[in-house]
Amino acid sequence: MSTSKKRKPTEPTPFTPGEQFREGLPVRRRAIATLSDLQPAQMPLLLDALDHAAAPVRTHLEPYGHVVPELEEFRRSRAVGPTLARWTQIFGVSPETLLVNREHYFCFGSPDTTVGAVDEKMALAMYIAYRCTAGATLDRHAYYAAEELTALILAGSETSAEVSVTPADLPSPTGVAYLARPDGALLLLWQVLNDDLLSVQLVPAAGVQSVLAADGELKAGCGYRFINHVYLPIPTAEALLSPLESDSPPSLRSIGGFTPGMPADDFRGEQGIYQGWSAARILEVFIAFTHTLRQDSTVRETLDTRSSSTKRADRRTGTTTHLSYRPTSSRRTTPEKATRTYSSRWVVRGHWRKQWFPSEDRHHPIWIATYIAGPEGAPIKSSEKVTVL
Repeated sequence: MSTSKKRKPTEPTPFTPGEQFREGLPVRRRAIATLSDLQPAQMPLLLDALDHAAAPVRTHLEPYGHVVPELEEFRRSRAVGPTLARWTQIFGVSPETLLVNREHYFCFGSPDTTVGAVDEKMALAMYIAYRCTAGATLDRHAYYAAEELTALILAGSETSAEVSVTPADLPSPTGVAYLARPDGALLLLWQVLNDDLLSVQLVPAAGVQSVLAADGELKAGCGYRFINHVYLPIPTAEALLSPLESDSPPSLRSIGGFTPGMPADDFRGEQGIYQGWSAARILEVFIAFTHTLRQDSTVRETLDTRSSSTKRADRRTGTTTHLSYRPTSSRRTTPEKATRTYSSRWVVRGHWRKQWFPSEDRHHPIWIATYIAGPEGAPIKSSEKVTVL
């Protein structure tokens, strides 16, 4: 009878500072090369790249993000939460010592780029942002909106804020949408936590390129320095979704006092990410995206896709939904006056109307009187400020 040798337990690999930024760099570089003209079939590569760029950073920031509300609770009630208790074990000091000397133990304090200190609420906001970026890829749901549909989404976002979005209205609990535009694509990322807390991000493709290329190195004029590395959190909004069978719009929540897209003056060089979008604007685009997918004019073609990993164990399945526009109006797609030649098409903006659905005993937003005008096949003229023609 043969005996097999017992393997020695593997020693844990020590953490190398900065390694949280460097996972999957070859995949991320491949994705960067596709972003300016991404095709639906390349969405799995983008999901893989986002996951590599954000998930390890989220994991690294999690103990810092979780301890922030527990420090606040300890100030109020002296109650010690599980994360704060864990930090007391790590450092061998009391919760009171951690609170009083949080700049020393957590690098929480007045923003100081020389030592990498950040306001503790900024640390929480950065964690929430990376959590959303990583979480958006969790279920492998991807959406690719053609230019025509993107134009309709942006037009609808101008008046979408007062319509409801319940958890049942969402195309999926997590997802990444590529919104194609002739002047540069946008990406919409979202995740729903605890059934009703929506975390959503809006970023230009150029900003995603910056995130995918980020390796944590200190560079002048970009990102947020925390300790010895630079972080590039994507502008993020959080909102409580509308209750089921409700006509109330989602309600925005403050993320630790952090205003997405409004970095300090030192960081305005990273213009690909920080566009000055408010949380309200980010939410408006997501609401319009959600309800535009429900309209009769939206054509959905679903493709089964796998991740781009070369390792069989990592080739997760998912779906990519190609979204396009099909005119349903009897209106002509060219101006009635044929005395002028047009070289582009544009969106004739409509409005949202609440229409009662007796079968569900609630209203659903219906997008009225929006259509694409101009000569067939001409490029779409898209802007976030759309006028009624």
